[in-house]
Amino acid sequence: MPGSMTPTALAAPQEVLAGLVERVTFHSEESGFCVLRVKARGRRDLVTVVGHAASISAGE
Repeated sequence: MPGSMTPTALAAPQEVLAGLVERVTFHSEESGFCVLRVKARGRRDLVTVVGHAASISAGE
């Protein structure tokens, strides 16, 4: 039946991180989209995190 099918989204693999925001590389006030560099617990190097946040700053 036309129109009865709903689109399915491909879910990206997700991982839980805990750490400190070292740098906000990009943040859009309009959409909340952000690119962050995070010092994650248990990781030696900074991790790039992409997501959405109403507001974000280094040190959080």
